[in-house]
This record gives sequence, C-alpha cells and structure tokens, in this order.
Amino acid sequence: MPVQVPVIFCHGLESSPHGRKYQALLAAGLAPISPDCQGQDLAARVATLLPVLRAHDDAVVVGSSYGGIAALCAAIQHVEAGGRVRGLLLCAPALLRFEPPADRMRLYPPAPTIIIHGRGDEVVPARVSEDFAAEYPEVRLELVDDGHTLAGSIDRIIAATRELLGA
Repeated sequence: MPVQVPVIFCHGLESSPHGRKYQALLAAGLAPISPDCQGQDLAARVATLLPVLRAHDDAVVVGSSYGGIAALCAAIQHVEAGGRVRGLLLCAPALLRFEPPADRMRLYPPAPTIIIHGRGDEVVPARVSEDFAAEYPEVRLELVDDGHTLAGSIDRIIAATRELLGA
C-alpha cells in the first residue's frame, strides 16, 4: 500500500483545529494533521507550524483565513530552509494581515498553489486573493459564490486538496 501524503490543516483565527473544514478533510479520508493555534498571533502560528512541516516534509498544506497567511509564511520558510511542500491550498486567505513575520517577508507561492475565495467574503475581500494571483500567474484562483467561511464550497476544498495530493 502506498504511503499517504500528509495533509496539514491550519485553522482560522476564530475557529478551532477540528472545525468544519478539518472534519470534511477527515471524512474524505485525508487524515489531516491540525495543530492547535487558538489564541496565537501570526508569528506564534508560524512557529507552531514549522516543526510540523519538518516532521511531515512534502505535505500538502491547507490554510483557512488567518491560517492561510500562517500556512503561506510557514511554507515559504520551510522551503527556504531546504524542505519541501507538495502543494498549498489557501481558503479565503488573510493575505492583508501584515504583521510579523509576514511584514518582513516576500510572500510568494513556494509550491503549486490554489486559492479558493468567496466572491461574497465579508471578512477578507476577494480582491486580496485576486491581486496575489495576478502577481503570481502560476497560482490558480477559484472564485466561488460563497462567503468567508466557504461553507458552501467544502466539495471544492476537498477536490483541490486531492488534486494537490495527486490523488
């Protein structure tokens, strides 16, 4: 039986490590690893994620909202330190949060990257992801008819995660 590529899930600012997206990934048989970053600022989240990335090199990383910017920062640092990330799925990523370490980094896609963002996002405007994807044409942006939580786009999140896994 082939070894399953790990999926690391980074939850949002006001959600938990075992919320709706995590549960959906789990139900899809993807066995996500979801560190608890509740109450952590961005620097602390990145510090929490880096050892998980080192322990699961070549993982697919899924980040939601504030977890999206944390996932991107941690993935960049991991790759720049010689590690590998198989793919990055950013769900309504809070790319407008310029706080440490994001304020001192060049934010770019360090691996194949898909962004799913709701056109009706009331927390992080879709324009933020549109601007990032325009700057990096290798990023695939999927705008969906949904809000910030992407509650109606769980199937797209699962499909994109499977695509990045190569499954």
